[in-house]
Amino acid sequence: MFVQRFTFDRLLTLLAFLAIALAAFLMPAQNDTWWHLKAGERIWTTRHILLSDTFSFTASGAFWPNHEWLSQVIFYGIYALGGLPLLTVLCASAVVGAWAIAWRLTPASPRLKFLLVAWVLSAATTAWTVRPQAFSLLLVAVTVWLLVQRRYIWLPPLFVVWANLHGAVLTGLVLVAAACAAAFCETAAGSQEPRLSWRALRSVRSLAATAALCALATLATPLGYHLWLEIPAFFVRIRQVHVDEFSAPQLMAPLWIPFWTAATAVVVLAAARGRRVMRDAEARHRGDVTLCACALALLAMAVTAARNVGPFLLVAVPTLAALLPPPKRSFLMPRVEHAMVNCAAALAAIAIVAGAVVGSYVRRADRLQWDPLPAASVQALESCSGNLYNRFDEGGYLIWFAPQRRVFIDSRYLPYTDDFIKAHVRIEQSGNADEAVRRYDIRCAYVPVDSLVGNRLRDAGWRTLYRDGRWTVLSD
Repeated sequence: MFVQRFTFDRLLTLLAFLAIALAAFLMPAQNDTWWHLKAGERIWTTRHILLSDTFSFTASGAFWPNHEWLSQVIFYGIYALGGLPLLTVLCASAVVGAWAIAWRLTPASPRLKFLLVAWVLSAATTAWTVRPQAFSLLLVAVTVWLLVQRRYIWLPPLFVVWANLHGAVLTGLVLVAAACAAAFCETAAGSQEPRLSWRALRSVRSLAATAALCALATLATPLGYHLWLEIPAFFVRIRQVHVDEFSAPQLMAPLWIPFWTAATAVVVLAAARGRRVMRDAEARHRGDVTLCACALALLAMAVTAARNVGPFLLVAVPTLAALLPPPKRSFLMPRVEHAMVNCAAALAAIAIVAGAVVGSYVRRADRLQWDPLPAASVQALESCSGNLYNRFDEGGYLIWFAPQRRVFIDSRYLPYTDDFIKAHVRIEQSGNADEAVRRYDIRCAYVPVDSLVGNRLRDAGWRTLYRDGRWTVLSD
C-alpha cells in the first residue's frame, strides 16, 4: 500500500519541492514581462520577428537585436490561452523542472539533499520572475545533466533552441567549456590507467567537437553572428544604469548570506578534495569532476552579477554533495517510520501550498505584480497629447498598458544609444529634464510620485492629471 511506503525521506523530498513550487508559482511579473508580451503579440499578428524598435519615439526604427523572440512568441501564445495565471504556471514549471534535475544529479541521501536545498533556496529565488530567464534556468540544468551523463549528441540541437529563446545561451557555452576543462583533468588523472585514459581521451575529443557544434548552433538565429557581438556589448553597456540584477551580490547583505556561504564551501571543498575526486574512478564515472567545473564556472559569473546567483546555486547543490566527505553513520541510521504521520503531514503541506497559490491567483495578490499600473492612471495618460517622458524602469509597463503611446525609454536597453542612456541617467539624478523636454517636444510625464523630475515639472507649472500613493501623470 502506498501509504505504508511513504517514508520520512519521501516526506522530506516532497516538502523540498513544495517550498520550491510555492516560491516559483508566486513569482512576480516584472517590467520586462510586459514588453516581451507586446513583442510576442506583434510577432503573432505581423508574422515577422521584430528586429527594429517600434515601441519608443526616441529610438524609433533603430536596430533591436531581439535575441528572445521565440520566448516572446511562446509567452504571448500562452497568455492568449490562459492569461497571466497560465503564463506564470509555465515559467514556474520551468523553474521546478530545473530543480528536479538538480535533485536527481545530487549524489546524496534525501536528508542531505533537503538540507542543501533549504540552505540555498532563499537566495536562489531572488531572480525568479515571469521572464525568459526561467527557460534559461531549466536549460542550464538540462545542459549540466547532459554533460554529466556524457550525452553530448543532444547539446547542439538544444543550443539552437536556447539561442532563440534567450541570450543566456552564452552561459551554456561557458558550461560546455568548463566540461571540456574537466575532461582534460580526468584524462590527466587517469593517465596511469591505460584503459581509463583511452576512454577519457575519447570523451575529450567528442566533447571538443560538440563544443564547436554548440558554438555554431548559436548562429542559427535571425541575428546570426550579431548575437556574439550584441550580447557581450550589452553587459558592458548595462553598467551605465544601476540595475540590481546586474550588480554584484553584496558581501554583507543578509539576503546573500546563503550564496556566499555556498560559494565559499564550493571553493574550499574543491581545493581540499578536488584531487581526491579526480583520482576516484567512480566519481569520474559519475561526473563529479564535470559538476565541480560547471559550478566554479558559474560562480565566476555569479560574483559579478546577482542574476547569475540562481544558476550557480542550482549547480552548487549537487556539487557540494559530490565534494562533501561521506556522512557519518549516525546521519544515515534507519529510524522508526510513521507512515500515517508522514502522509498526513504531506497532505497538509500540499493543501497549504495549493491554497496559497490558488488564493493569490484569484485575488491577484500584489506580490504577483499583475496590475502594476492603475487603470485610472493610464486613462489620464491617454487624455494627454504629445510625447511622453518616463523612466527606464516603467517603460515596459507602458508598452503593454498604454500601447497607443510610444515610450521615452524602456528596459530593452539595446535600441538606445550610449549617449541617450547617459543623458537619461543625468536627468534622473538631477531632476532636470528641460533639455529633453525641448529636444523631444515632451508634453506628458508618467513618473513615480516622489520623482525629482516630476517635482521639477510641477514647479514649472505642469498640471497633475492623476496622482496616487505611487504614480503621478503630468501634462504641460
